[in-house]
Amino acid sequence: MRSANGPYEAGPLVEWGSITKGLVGTAAAMTLPLDREVRQLAPRFPGADFTVRDLVEHTSGLPRLQVGMGLVPLRDPYLPTVGAPLDPEKVVRIGDRGHFAYSNLGYALLGALLDEVDGDWFLTVRKHILEPAGIATATTAPRETARVVPRRVGRPIRPWTMTGSPYAAAGGIWSTFEDLCRYADWALGVRDDPARTVAWQRREATTWINGQVRAAGAVIVSTGGVTAVVHALKQRLFTPDRIATAIIERELSVRGGRLRRDQPRQPGMTDPS
Repeated sequence: MRSANGPYEAGPLVEWGSITKGLVGTAAAMTLPLDREVRQLAPRFPGADFTVRDLVEHTSGLPRLQVGMGLVPLRDPYLPTVGAPLDPEKVVRIGDRGHFAYSNLGYALLGALLDEVDGDWFLTVRKHILEPAGIATATTAPRETARVVPRRVGRPIRPWTMTGSPYAAAGGIWSTFEDLCRYADWALGVRDDPARTVAWQRREATTWINGQVRAAGAVIVSTGGVTAVVHALKQRLFTPDRIATAIIERELSVRGGRLRRDQPRQPGMTDPS
């Protein structure tokens, strides 16, 4: 882990983006019946004719975002959702259940489901993951002065607004970089507990989870016994993934091994606006 420099010297908290889903998926696996239909657990969502597992694994058929939340340059797509609960009429499948289709709406619904069943999704995450992992700085409401953000023409680029939005459960966690690394250690530290990485991606020898938000990206990648955690600001999509792959390849070459060419490619939250 490198020491902080450049924009990272300005504040202690980095944006996790869709790595948040790793915690929410694990919390759901630990507290909810994965094979029950969502509408049975939360009757106010009568159209949710898919299981909790479908939400965790992105196979519910829900769209990436609810209708009317398209990505428009320079517009914050999440701002209109702050302070408003999910509208059951907008939780409607557009695809076939059982087919992978990445959905932030699905994880917003998963957070709402945890709220309904267990009281508060973030408190559930804190109890089952953050506290056992020794993570003390994670928050969905970071102080502006504490956030690490890139700058454009000398001015900070404001992150998308997720504090108070149902979509915080899809990508709203911030913490120190050290605590992001602690999450990686906790999630990957017990290989025989599949709940810890239930929301991660896998391809052959590689396990990873990543997130891409407005002007930041992050990834945790593990393969060949080596794990890399990378956070980057104002970079092209998948830049953290490429950096992590290069770090792992270099480490494996030092050890006399070789990286298998199954670099992670699944996008995180949404393409940057």
